[in-house]
Amino acid sequence: MTPSSKPIVLLIIDTLMTRPLEEAIQNGYAPALKFFKEKGNYFPQMVSSFPTMSVTIESTLLTGEYSHKHRLPALIWYHEDEQRIVNYGTGIKEIMKTGFSQFVKDMYYGLNNVHLSRDVKTIHEELGKRSLKSAAINAFVYRGKHIHEMKLPPALRLTTGYNSTWKIQGPPIWSLGSFSKLSPFTVNPQIFSGNYKAGFRELKHLIRKNKLPPFTMCVIQDLDLRIHFKGPMDMKGIQKIDRELQKMLNLYGSWDNALQEATWIILSDNGHAPMGDRKDHHVIHLRKVLDGFTIMKGTTPISPKDELALAVNQRMAFIYCIGPNVNKNKVIEQLRGDERIDIIAWEEEGKNHVVSGVLEGKLSFWPGEDYVDEYKQTWGISGEVTLLDITIRDNQITYGNYPDALARLSSSLQSHQGNYLVVTAKPGYEFKEKASPIHVGGAAHGSLHKYESLVPMIVAGTDSYPKKERIVDLKEWILSLI
Repeated sequence: MTPSSKPIVLLIIDTLMTRPLEEAIQNGYAPALKFFKEKGNYFPQMVSSFPTMSVTIESTLLTGEYSHKHRLPALIWYHEDEQRIVNYGTGIKEIMKTGFSQFVKDMYYGLNNVHLSRDVKTIHEELGKRSLKSAAINAFVYRGKHIHEMKLPPALRLTTGYNSTWKIQGPPIWSLGSFSKLSPFTVNPQIFSGNYKAGFRELKHLIRKNKLPPFTMCVIQDLDLRIHFKGPMDMKGIQKIDRELQKMLNLYGSWDNALQEATWIILSDNGHAPMGDRKDHHVIHLRKVLDGFTIMKGTTPISPKDELALAVNQRMAFIYCIGPNVNKNKVIEQLRGDERIDIIAWEEEGKNHVVSGVLEGKLSFWPGEDYVDEYKQTWGISGEVTLLDITIRDNQITYGNYPDALARLSSSLQSHQGNYLVVTAKPGYEFKEKASPIHVGGAAHGSLHKYESLVPMIVAGTDSYPKKERIVDLKEWILSLI
């Protein structure tokens, strides 16, 4: 298969899931997505990264590495050197708790310019080295080689006190909410990012002006918010996005022309697990589970008395042992006492360990040794493999409910500095810190489970496709097309 000289458009539809996508197509709600699916190759079970939160997934996609290499561990995490919580935007109450001004700086400057590791290169940076242009529309991860000057909108300058101009690194063509736009006619009702109509308007501007660069990444985020509160099978959001896709295809005169003029990759980043509807049962209050420990308050500097810090990412959480004399085994035992908690994992002396609030026993695993999984990764394993729903036959590892579980979990346990545990909730449940958002009766994501980890992808306009069906493997394939 020969590489394509056509521009590549990577359209990420946040939280597009396989079953509702297929039902929307079958019921006639999504003719544009049906066109792409029938004219291209369809991959219904692409493996996302972990935790299944957008900034970590975008980082994995753009760098071709899991979080132990790109160093963006989650949407919210604890910075050991600075002794504070980093929050890229989990919910307005939690943002206010951890500091609104600090959130703005972390999200719009720190994420790409400080926190994303310099040891990895994004697709935008790789293309910049080749003197090729690329574009990012509504993406939160976008680091490139071009220097942009970002000045906050007046409302944010007033509320944060940041009046200086930030020099940020991005691709030559960059659009993000009210910070930067390509078309003078794009109206962004949201300050922090554009809504789905604004995103498509920016993409259509490039198409109309015949200015699509070799690679464009456009992120459509609105569906995620609907699913959180409407549940996984909501169709209206898919229908609205498809209407915008139809308008985009119509710019080419015929839809078939669109496939001749560009290569299209339509991808989701994560799925959702349905949430239970009983707030008193399906919401796991970690402070209650860890009663007896002194837990850091996000609104104040760390206290010498603090023993633990919590960073809740919906159905996944980091639990940090920040006190010098914390009994980690006691933390683990208290977590194991709650049957709503699925996976409890930690790293110790080069090995990763897993226990559970659901099942008995302990699993340990480490890289190398004799067991080979379906991605040709080798592992040493001892203990109860049922904890991660793994099957081993003739030294071959098969994954069940937790796709690529060993690599994704191991990566998270090495994603940043600190003495911490990774915990996930059973489907139907999610974690809560004091101000973190909850989604009772709706849906949530973040965990290692296949509900959130397996997502659809459609590739049209090329006969090339990735060798492995994982988001972490897309970078190499995309670069091979250009």
